[in-house]
Amino acid sequence: MSVRFSKEDATHKRLLAEYLRLLRTYPIITKSLTSGAISSISNIVAQKLTGGWKRPIDWRNIGAFAATGVFYTGPVMHNFYRWLEAIVPGKDKTSQILKVIFDRLFIAPPFLLGYLYLIRRFEGKTHKVAVEFLKQAYWTVLKLNWKVWTIIQYININFVPLQYRVIFASAVAFIWTLYIAVISGR
Repeated sequence: MSVRFSKEDATHKRLLAEYLRLLRTYPIITKSLTSGAISSISNIVAQKLTGGWKRPIDWRNIGAFAATGVFYTGPVMHNFYRWLEAIVPGKDKTSQILKVIFDRLFIAPPFLLGYLYLIRRFEGKTHKVAVEFLKQAYWTVLKLNWKVWTIIQYININFVPLQYRVIFASAVAFIWTLYIAVISGR
């Protein structure tokens, strides 16, 4: 008995193989573009969920989420995960817990601060408006980040191979980005 694959299956396999090649050859660019694309799509969905299907799409807002993914999330997280493995090597339980604690207490707060600030700035908002948004939303978003992302980061940091961590986080962040877009009125 032979198994036959459809043309679509073959195309998907070629696309996946090409993506994995790009990930090996150009890891930061590939992760950055992936992060930007996922963030953009999530923002489009958020706009449609919050504003209905008849409301026009806010392309500037989508661009802000895309730019934040491309220029901030992708490269910062790529380097963070590599750095984390260097400063806390090992796979034992103590190392696993230390990595997550380090991420949750020392990386998540400033990363989220930068993320929320940059979205506003990429939207064309002034520094003052971005800071006012942070004053209003940061603590609420950070507490939810700690609740939601702690288990996700435990899985990501300890069980997902290093080269796939940004992509894994970006895929999960699809829902997170929906939340950020909705609470920020986008």
